Amino acid sequence: MEEAFTIVPSGLSQFLGMKNYVDTSNVEVNELVGEPQNVRFLSRPSRANMEAQINDVLFAKMANTRKVLLIGQDTMSNIYSTGFFVLRPNQLVVRPKYLYYWVRWENTELLKDRLAHGETQRQLNSTQLKKKFKIPTPCLTAQDQSIQKFDKVESILKRLRKQKRVAEHLIISEREEQFRTVEKEYLTLQKVCEPPTPYRYPTFYGFEYVKEGIPVLKISNMSLDGKLPTDKSLYDCITDEVNAQFPNTVVQENDLIMEVRGTYIGKTALVPKELAGSNISPNTIRISLDTDRIIPAYFWHYTFTSWWQNQIERITRRWKQGFGTVRADRLKVVRIPAPLKDTQNQVLSKLEAIDDLLVQFSRNIITCEELLQTFLQKVF
Repeated sequence: MEEAFTIVPSGLSQFLGMKNYVDTSNVEVNELVGEPQNVRFLSRPSRANMEAQINDVLFAKMANTRKVLLIGQDTMSNIYSTGFFVLRPNQLVVRPKYLYYWVRWENTELLKDRLAHGETQRQLNSTQLKKKFKIPTPCLTAQDQSIQKFDKVESILKRLRKQKRVAEHLIISEREEQFRTVEKEYLTLQKVCEPPTPYRYPTFYGFEYVKEGIPVLKISNMSLDGKLPTDKSLYDCITDEVNAQFPNTVVQENDLIMEVRGTYIGKTALVPKELAGSNISPNTIRISLDTDRIIPAYFWHYTFTSWWQNQIERITRRWKQGFGTVRADRLKVVRIPAPLKDTQNQVLSKLEAIDDLLVQFSRNIITCEELLQTFLQKVF
């Protein structure tokens, strides 16, 4: 039986001038997001070492990373990260889009997650991909019929994602406007917090995680829009005994956790009631607000503004590769607008209306993705 695809090895033809470098953070589901980095051949990052052709299929090697891209005319000239596999379809056996949808199938991704290994970043290697992954290849006519069905759902997904991005841009601008115009009384963060927060250390090191126990909220669990999933099975856990040793980092509903060590310093998330009683990782800090002075959701929205981010950047100690850290004592003196709670509620109601719209788009995307996965399951 002929192979359905080959795995393109890393390597790059020398070029003059500049090219766009696309890493895994620039790819979602068959779309490029953000701004690719412009690089020269001799000064490019070491991972910028993959080329692709039209109809190649890229997918991320790293576990728990859903990044898939079908190369077209507009993306073939980019340089890609070695964090991607580049699959080149044998078009006598498999349609490129059929291969793309097979990679999109959740069972393919779950097998990747299960077989991935590594000490710092778990990822799949090409040997495992060759040995363990098998794609069913009916006749090309049958593949075309399946592709037509898949494409209908994928087109709806693409439209929903576009609408969500519009709402995301809207809430960014509305946050800036609301916190620019609201009458403000500035207070330091320490003044509006319940002691002993903001609190980070001491926290647990040197303990092994367990399958069931107290969830540990990590920066990897926080989405870029500041949300924490409520499904406890998605979290690493510690035992009750370990948790009891660190009561000051145990979070309650409407506490905030903030990234204070990593790439996205200042990113925050509100703790939902489902995660009350969880603990936090050493890379985050717990903030518990005096709700007589500050509404937690109001403060959470403020942490997405340029005013907050600029203050955080000034107190962040950076080192190579963009990583940084913030000490709790420096965070305590950051200033936040603290008008009367009636004013806070007015701001919050405007922002929550847009946030509710984002939540609805997210739900619709999940529903549509589940429908696509049902179709993929039947075929593959």
